[in-house]
Amino acid sequence: MRAQLLRAFPSTARSDAQPAVDLVPSADYSPVGRIHESNNAEWPAVTFNGEMLEIPDRIYNDFPADAITTLAPASRSAAGCIYTRHHDGHTRQEALRLALSHDVGWCAPFVVQLLGEYVVEICLDIERFLTDSPSTHPNAAQGLQHFAEANPDFMALTRDRAASYWSEYYRADFASAEDYPAIRALQRLEGGPR
Repeated sequence: MRAQLLRAFPSTARSDAQPAVDLVPSADYSPVGRIHESNNAEWPAVTFNGEMLEIPDRIYNDFPADAITTLAPASRSAAGCIYTRHHDGHTRQEALRLALSHDVGWCAPFVVQLLGEYVVEICLDIERFLTDSPSTHPNAAQGLQHFAEANPDFMALTRDRAASYWSEYYRADFASAEDYPAIRALQRLEGGPR
């Protein structure tokens, strides 16, 4: 399982990710799926800087919050990235904060994936980050832009997932899909409305 988690990161980030991966406790269940898989279609693999990544869709490992605080900043971001894949939405939201706590571009695929999920509070956090990040986290902002440009099929899949969650759960809260925070954030990443 640890080798699988390490393959979720580009080779340039693996030295930062290794201490985080080493802290992940064993779980009763193995990681499930990969973020670019869908029941309805075959999608190209997710890449970062030209490298194919194998990011699990869900993990079931306990969140070692105290141990994560002992990691170096970039490794804490890597731990956050790993736990954005956790089965619990509250853990994913806490993990997002960790993932974005250090200015690293390789957090991008983990952040974008959260926009295609159902927790609107996480989507709002990402939208706020995108508003502030160019000045406070330029590497993360650049990584997100490059990721969006290099993975158009994954961006389309994520947009479709976000629109589906808006339609099913948030239509009463947001008048149109374009008002839904995940869609707004995706549009910002892709340079405008689609």
